[in-house]
Amino acid sequence: MTLLWGFTAAAANSAPAIPGTSVLTGKVTAVAPFAAAQVYAKNLDRNMLYTVFTHDGRYRAPNLLPGGYRIWAEKNGLTSRHEILRIQDEAEIRLDLEMRPGPANPLTQKDSTRPGPQFGGVGGEAQLVSYDEMYPPGPGRDLAEPSCLTCHGHSFLPAHRLGRAEWHAMIGIMLDPSGPFADPGSARSITDEEHEILTDYLTEHFGPDSPPRVLRLDVEYPLDEKTLASAMFIEYLAPLHPGANLSLRSVNEPFKHRLHCPKLDNDGNIWGSNSLIGLSRVDPRTGQWSHFPIGYDENNPHTDMYGKRKGEPGSIWPHIFPHDMTIDRNGHVFWAEFQGQHLGRLDPATGKIERYPMDPEGIVVDERGVVGNIRGHSPHMAANGDVWFTAIRGNKLGKWDRRTEQITLWEIPTPHSFPYGIEIDPKGIVWFAELFGCAVASFNPETEEFTEYPALTKPCAINRLAADSKGTIWYSVYSSGRLGRLDPTTGAQKEYDVLPFSKVKASMPYGIIADHDGRIWFGDGGLGGALVRFDPDTERFTYYPEPRQADNPNLDLTRKGAIIFSTRSSNQAALGIFYPDVSKMTGYGAFR
Repeated sequence: MTLLWGFTAAAANSAPAIPGTSVLTGKVTAVAPFAAAQVYAKNLDRNMLYTVFTHDGRYRAPNLLPGGYRIWAEKNGLTSRHEILRIQDEAEIRLDLEMRPGPANPLTQKDSTRPGPQFGGVGGEAQLVSYDEMYPPGPGRDLAEPSCLTCHGHSFLPAHRLGRAEWHAMIGIMLDPSGPFADPGSARSITDEEHEILTDYLTEHFGPDSPPRVLRLDVEYPLDEKTLASAMFIEYLAPLHPGANLSLRSVNEPFKHRLHCPKLDNDGNIWGSNSLIGLSRVDPRTGQWSHFPIGYDENNPHTDMYGKRKGEPGSIWPHIFPHDMTIDRNGHVFWAEFQGQHLGRLDPATGKIERYPMDPEGIVVDERGVVGNIRGHSPHMAANGDVWFTAIRGNKLGKWDRRTEQITLWEIPTPHSFPYGIEIDPKGIVWFAELFGCAVASFNPETEEFTEYPALTKPCAINRLAADSKGTIWYSVYSSGRLGRLDPTTGAQKEYDVLPFSKVKASMPYGIIADHDGRIWFGDGGLGGALVRFDPDTERFTYYPEPRQADNPNLDLTRKGAIIFSTRSSNQAALGIFYPDVSKMTGYGAFR
């Protein structure tokens, strides 16, 4: 380790961009060649994690807030010693690091050879296997590839080691011609004989006694060191749940932080819907968290969102689960309840919570024929203050009217489409993704007419979408690793392979947003997780590996173009800010 320390008088020509902060620079060496190593600086006082990348072995981390720090570097099985020091007084510090083979920090462990955690990283001592070892060739694989693997990705099946009866029932739900997700004539509709063949295949290779396995992905993101060297991630880590295993994908548990949908308010803070806790807010200027519990609803259906009934061990039926959220011009926070059956509103200034029933008469029928089982998903704030939202179970598009405080529901034309992410374009047209409908759809509030645009890649699952300033709709086809583009004026569509250099569909695009320059950003849960930028003019992708293995269900954007994200699938929950060009960072407040 080499440590050189200077202060503002000696470093006037490289003074920090933000008063009161410091600059950390240095050189990273290793016993083996590397490129774009990640250098981590964890502020121990504020529980913040800064991450920058090396370029030609050098790194620069500006704008570090005062505090005690732990600093280290990692790349592909190489790691440096963790250095401990205190940074303050607008210092410029040089710290050189040497990487040697060794285990990664549990906080930042990630492995680009393993599929992303979105659908079931099994963690632990799972065996890495090839594609043919995981999915042996034969009639069963021929049925699984265009159905199970196309919709759920290559990580889902090995993470669900079930018995024959369970696999048979799951296939019946998903693929039987008379089932709720039937799509006659496609791979999502099979005969009775094929049902048995697929059941036997899944039971043999993914039964309860099958060993833990993870698909080996012999592919990496192509990285541009020069571009990455200009970037910086800042994560605000939430309190860690006791006993959390950081190698496993996070799940919803009572009292555990699991941040999902990030949103900016008018005061420079970042909010997140926070699983069974409620809502959480972090002030990025200080790292101070505030939590707003929503609580329980004893009127919830007695079967929870995982199918466990009241009284069963592990049932979470009384908990309220806010899925996504949005914030109005007055700073009021709205959320849609996946469990709780209400649209909610919080006034942070007073702490007052109001909840509006989505289906007060209890008449909405879900895809399994259960009456009164509406489940909200994603809300979006309209310019006039109305809140539009999707009901993923119940197949509805909804609107909360600000003037009347009443909710209106519309039935979506495609049955069991599972409406997911939602957006409003510059013309006021409401758009939403159909997860199992394999389409994006629009709704004209004036004519109350729906228009559906099937994806080019079928079957598929689409989760999120975004409108750019020109009204072009962009959508994430996470099941097949594609980014979609739709021109609503002409109906023209095009889909781009996020990882065109990989035979295995390792990409899992998710939360998506258009920046102020018309470029498209999305989170990708594959290959350990990344934020990905797409330039519509050049049709080129740029990949920014995330500091920790995670996926990003939703994104937000600051007025200066920084990306706001959450790390939902990591057991160390966090809200974060990503600066593609950290030289443009002028403060810690995150304003929309």
